[in-house]
Amino acid sequence: MAQSLSTTEKFHSINGLVCLVQAITGHYTIVDLRNESYVSGKLEEVDGYMNITMSDAIFTDARGRSFSFDQFFVPSRIVRYVHIPERFKVRAAIQNQLKMLTRKRKFENKLTFKKKRAENQQKETLAMIEKLKKERLEKEKQ
Repeated sequence: MAQSLSTTEKFHSINGLVCLVQAITGHYTIVDLRNESYVSGKLEEVDGYMNITMSDAIFTDARGRSFSFDQFFVPSRIVRYVHIPERFKVRAAIQNQLKMLTRKRKFENKLTFKKKRAENQQKETLAMIEKLKKERLEKEKQ
Protein backbone atom coordinates (compact mmCIF):
# COMPACT_ATOMS: atom_id res chain seq x y z
CA MET A 1 0.00 0.00 0.00
CA ALA A 2 2.24 2.74 -1.30
CA GLN A 3 -0.38 5.48 -1.63
CA SER A 4 -1.77 7.43 1.26
CA LEU A 5 -5.47 7.13 1.99
CA SER A 6 -7.91 9.91 2.74
CA THR A 7 -9.81 9.73 6.02
CA THR A 8 -12.93 8.41 4.24
CA GLU A 9 -10.93 5.74 2.42
CA LYS A 10 -9.21 4.78 5.65
CA PHE A 11 -12.62 4.49 7.34
CA HIS A 12 -13.85 2.15 4.57
CA SER A 13 -10.65 0.12 4.76
CA ILE A 14 -10.82 -0.35 8.50
CA ASN A 15 -14.56 -0.98 8.76
CA GLY A 16 -15.01 -3.29 5.78
CA LEU A 17 -13.27 -6.09 3.95
CA VAL A 18 -11.44 -3.69 1.67
CA CYS A 19 -8.42 -4.27 3.91
CA LEU A 20 -8.36 -7.93 2.83
CA VAL A 21 -8.18 -6.97 -0.84
CA GLN A 22 -5.51 -4.39 0.00
CA ALA A 23 -3.53 -7.12 1.78
CA ILE A 24 -3.16 -9.12 -1.45
CA THR A 25 -1.68 -6.17 -3.32
CA GLY A 26 1.35 -7.34 -5.29
CA HIS A 27 0.00 -10.86 -5.89
CA TYR A 28 -1.76 -12.46 -8.84
CA THR A 29 -5.49 -13.01 -8.51
CA ILE A 30 -8.80 -13.07 -10.39
CA VAL A 31 -11.49 -10.38 -10.11
CA ASP A 32 -14.99 -11.38 -11.23
CA LEU A 33 -17.03 -8.53 -12.68
CA ARG A 34 -20.77 -7.90 -12.60
CA ASN A 35 -21.14 -8.30 -16.37
CA GLU A 36 -20.15 -12.01 -16.25
CA SER A 37 -16.56 -11.29 -17.28
CA TYR A 38 -13.37 -11.48 -15.25
CA VAL A 39 -9.86 -10.07 -15.09
CA SER A 40 -6.81 -12.00 -13.97
CA GLY A 41 -3.52 -10.32 -13.21
CA LYS A 42 -1.32 -8.75 -10.57
CA LEU A 43 -3.01 -6.39 -8.09
CA GLU A 44 -1.03 -3.16 -8.15
CA GLU A 45 -3.22 -0.84 -6.12
CA VAL A 46 -6.50 -0.93 -4.20
CA ASP A 47 -7.94 2.27 -2.77
CA GLY A 48 -10.34 2.62 0.14
CA TYR A 49 -13.37 2.44 -2.16
CA MET A 50 -12.07 -0.85 -3.67
CA ASN A 51 -11.17 0.60 -7.06
CA ILE A 52 -8.59 -1.87 -8.35
CA THR A 53 -5.60 -1.31 -10.61
CA MET A 54 -4.01 -4.42 -12.09
CA SER A 55 -0.93 -5.03 -14.24
CA ASP A 56 -0.21 -7.86 -16.69
CA ALA A 57 -3.96 -8.32 -16.88
CA ILE A 58 -5.99 -10.64 -19.06
CA PHE A 59 -9.60 -9.58 -19.48
CA THR A 60 -12.02 -12.35 -20.45
CA ASP A 61 -15.48 -11.25 -21.51
CA ALA A 62 -18.78 -13.14 -21.08
CA ARG A 63 -18.33 -14.86 -24.47
CA GLY A 64 -14.90 -16.21 -23.53
CA ARG A 65 -12.77 -13.88 -25.64
CA SER A 66 -9.52 -12.86 -23.96
CA PHE A 67 -7.70 -9.55 -24.24
CA SER A 68 -4.30 -8.73 -22.78
CA PHE A 69 -3.52 -5.39 -21.09
CA ASP A 70 -0.41 -3.94 -19.47
CA GLN A 71 -2.56 -1.92 -17.03
CA PHE A 72 -6.24 -2.46 -16.22
CA PHE A 73 -8.48 -0.38 -13.97
CA VAL A 74 -11.58 -1.91 -12.37
CA PRO A 75 -14.04 0.55 -10.79
CA SER A 76 -15.51 -0.65 -7.52
CA ARG A 77 -19.09 -0.58 -8.77
CA ILE A 78 -18.48 -3.43 -11.23
CA VAL A 79 -16.56 -5.75 -8.87
CA ARG A 80 -18.57 -8.82 -7.99
CA TYR A 81 -15.95 -11.01 -6.34
CA VAL A 82 -12.21 -11.02 -5.68
CA HIS A 83 -10.54 -14.42 -5.50
CA ILE A 84 -8.22 -14.68 -2.50
CA PRO A 85 -5.17 -16.89 -3.22
CA GLU A 86 -5.22 -20.14 -1.24
CA ARG A 87 -1.81 -19.53 0.35
CA PHE A 88 -3.18 -16.46 2.15
CA LYS A 89 -4.22 -16.80 5.74
CA VAL A 90 -7.22 -14.47 5.75
CA ARG A 91 -7.25 -13.67 9.45
CA ALA A 92 -3.53 -12.91 9.61
CA ALA A 93 -3.71 -10.81 6.43
CA ILE A 94 -6.57 -8.71 7.83
CA GLN A 95 -4.80 -8.24 11.17
CA ASN A 96 -1.55 -7.16 9.49
CA GLN A 97 -3.36 -4.75 7.19
CA LEU A 98 -5.35 -3.24 10.08
CA LYS A 99 -2.15 -2.86 12.08
CA MET A 100 -0.62 -0.91 9.18
CA LEU A 101 -3.73 1.27 8.80
CA THR A 102 -4.19 2.06 12.50
CA ARG A 103 -0.54 2.61 13.35
CA LYS A 104 -0.22 5.57 15.68
CA ARG A 105 1.99 8.45 14.68
CA LYS A 106 4.43 9.83 17.21
CA PHE A 107 4.23 13.57 17.64
CA GLU A 108 6.77 15.79 19.27
CA ASN A 109 5.56 17.08 22.58
CA LYS A 110 5.24 20.71 21.53
CA LEU A 111 4.44 23.17 24.25
CA THR A 112 1.33 25.21 23.63
CA PHE A 113 0.95 28.74 24.99
CA LYS A 114 -1.15 27.40 27.86
CA LYS A 115 1.45 24.77 28.78
CA LYS A 116 4.30 27.30 28.57
CA ARG A 117 2.42 29.73 30.82
CA ALA A 118 1.67 27.00 33.37
CA GLU A 119 5.31 25.88 33.32
CA ASN A 120 6.57 29.44 33.85
CA GLN A 121 4.14 29.98 36.74
CA GLN A 122 5.30 26.74 38.31
CA LYS A 123 8.94 27.81 38.02
CA GLU A 124 8.13 31.20 39.57
CA THR A 125 6.28 29.50 42.44
CA LEU A 126 9.20 27.15 43.08
CA ALA A 127 11.62 30.09 43.02
CA MET A 128 9.45 31.96 45.56
CA ILE A 129 9.33 28.90 47.83
CA GLU A 130 13.14 28.57 47.69
CA LYS A 131 13.49 32.27 48.51
CA LEU A 132 11.15 31.91 51.52
CA LYS A 133 13.09 28.87 52.76
CA LYS A 134 16.36 30.80 52.59
CA GLU A 135 14.83 33.75 54.46
CA ARG A 136 13.52 31.46 57.23
CA LEU A 137 16.90 29.75 57.57
CA GLU A 138 18.60 33.15 57.89
CA LYS A 139 16.09 34.27 60.57
CA GLU A 140 16.60 31.03 62.53
CA LYS A 141 20.38 31.50 62.47
CA GLN A 142 20.10 34.98 63.97
